[in-house]
Amino acid sequence: MEEFEEKNNQLQALISLLDEPDHSTFSTVRNQIYSFGQQAVPMLEHAWESTFDTFLQKRIEDIIHEIQYNQLYIDLTHWAHLGNQNLLDGYIHFTRSQFQNLDENTIRQQIHVIRRDIWLELNENLTALEKVKVLNHIIFEVHHFRLAPFRKPEIRHLMLNNLLETRTAYSISIGLLYALLAQSLDLPVAGILLPGERFVMAWMDTCRSVEKQPSRVMFYINPENNGGVFTRNEITALLRHMKMPVSDNFYLPVSHQALIDKMFELLIFLHRNVGDPNRINELEHLRSSLT
Repeated sequence: MEEFEEKNNQLQALISLLDEPDHSTFSTVRNQIYSFGQQAVPMLEHAWESTFDTFLQKRIEDIIHEIQYNQLYIDLTHWAHLGNQNLLDGYIHFTRSQFQNLDENTIRQQIHVIRRDIWLELNENLTALEKVKVLNHIIFEVHHFRLAPFRKPEIRHLMLNNLLETRTAYSISIGLLYALLAQSLDLPVAGILLPGERFVMAWMDTCRSVEKQPSRVMFYINPENNGGVFTRNEITALLRHMKMPVSDNFYLPVSHQALIDKMFELLIFLHRNVGDPNRINELEHLRSSLT
């Protein structure tokens, strides 16, 4: 307890020096605050609320941003290389790249409500197609998730918090939600990235693993068509229409890392249209944590 109070007092003393006019001294103070990591954020936020000095507020905002940005890089690295790569965790980390103060508990509670509604309708006697019908009914009819209207591209339609609040997003965002809900219920749904920024899902035949054979795709699910089911023939037709090579890679699921990497690619593309080079550099650095 004494050690905790001592660190708090030390941090408070450092924060009181943030109005230091000498740049060299300020840099030293700022770097010492950085060493406290996330622990410093609540006290910094209180300091921001306690002053009307816009210069000081800007300094505090920049420090908070840097601390949270560094923590997000660490969290993404752990998720991609050391964790179990839970898709919901990855999507939350991605959304934090845009909303640093994201309320994760609220997000998880909202996901839990949808998951519970699906779980109540499922039973072991249902076929794979019947289970997909349950997913589609709850996601698209009960909770009314839908595609964003085709207008100018908007960053918010990639973000999980906006998707849960407005029920409107791009197909890849809805597809990730669909996949993570299914996976949370041990349903064998995985994501597939297609050319032209298209995202679909595969229902895998996991029974083959008992025979020591790799799982195969039973059928595909289209989030752009309220979860409509289709076969590999449609993917083949799309590839030929786009004059793309008919590669096996387009028929098989990708890793969760690849899905979140794609989200960062799309987010960087949208920011590049806005013309914010500093933000793009940050996002590129965050994305590099996945490789």
